[in-house]
Amino acid sequence: MRIGLDARALASRRRSGVEHYVINLTRALAELADAPEIIAYLDQPVTDPGLARVAASGKVRLQLMRARRGWLRAALPWQLWRDRAGLIHLPSTIVPPLLPCPAVVTAHDLAWARYPETYESADLRMQTRVVPRSIRRAAHVIAVSQATADDLVDLLRVPADKITVTRLGVSTVFRPDGPRIPADAFAGAERAREGCVLHTGGLHPRKNVPRLLEAYAILRREMACPPFVIAGDAGSGSGQQAIAKAAALGLAGDVIFPGQLAEALLPALYRAAVVVAYPSLHEGFGLPILEAMASGAPVVTSDRSSMKEVAGDAAVLVDPEDIQGLTEALRRAISDEGLREQLRQKGLARSQEFRWERTARETAAVYRRFARGS
Repeated sequence: MRIGLDARALASRRRSGVEHYVINLTRALAELADAPEIIAYLDQPVTDPGLARVAASGKVRLQLMRARRGWLRAALPWQLWRDRAGLIHLPSTIVPPLLPCPAVVTAHDLAWARYPETYESADLRMQTRVVPRSIRRAAHVIAVSQATADDLVDLLRVPADKITVTRLGVSTVFRPDGPRIPADAFAGAERAREGCVLHTGGLHPRKNVPRLLEAYAILRREMACPPFVIAGDAGSGSGQQAIAKAAALGLAGDVIFPGQLAEALLPALYRAAVVVAYPSLHEGFGLPILEAMASGAPVVTSDRSSMKEVAGDAAVLVDPEDIQGLTEALRRAISDEGLREQLRQKGLARSQEFRWERTARETAAVYRRFARGS
């Protein structure tokens, strides 16, 4: 059985949820004893030595395909035909109109349908037009959470038997022991390493950073608080709005915007957190929740979509649109040492339930069900 994988994310410099999914899934598939033969198709070379070594396993073959235009619509289908692939896995929910084999797509979230007001008009038009059509074309859909599976059924009327839930995992680099953040890692790192409130996962409008800043401002007026670190692309439109919001709230000296951080810094930053605040309006999964828990950091997150599914009883859950409730949740997490230790222990145990090896096994089972000739 030969499986094709759209693995362009392996060479991408951008590392959002989809990129992390492809990288970790590919690594985990390569380590499965009974993995099918996988051809990972790329549009540019992989420069990360660790990812390049994945090909040495023999389970995953990296194949570079250059194309001036139409990589997905023309170059990939042609190569799949030449390679006699039995199935193509498309992890970004975009299926080209013509394929020589069945397609499995991964649906990460339907935030664009739940919260369209948080999307730019061009992006929203693309999602609205392309995603439902691709879901219809696919032989099967992998959902990264039950919440996303439910959204597929409720919003796009996808039959439940066309969906398999394969939850994501957490990398072993996130652990409670390890080095501290270098004091010169970014401006303000010397303060953050002594303890901070931390938000990671990007600055998209649905991440709810303005309300989080308002809650922190209220708390800052009432009690001593550690500095607030908000990691993400500070140069983006949403990033600039967050910086302006912090200044308007009088928090310029208390909030640190380090920008897009190198991934190697994230484990140490989580370990430095007094609390990780992730009150997003909507998520398909919520990897930062698991990363924080595996690092031993207490978590405050939303009581909706996949976040409550991932966190279970190992986090403080809050209505993300309730600023007073969010303020109180942060207050408890910062001031109650007993609560923090309880959350730390529960979070470490909870994070052990999510492993990429299981994601890979469940994904390979989907491949075997739907691959042509299997």
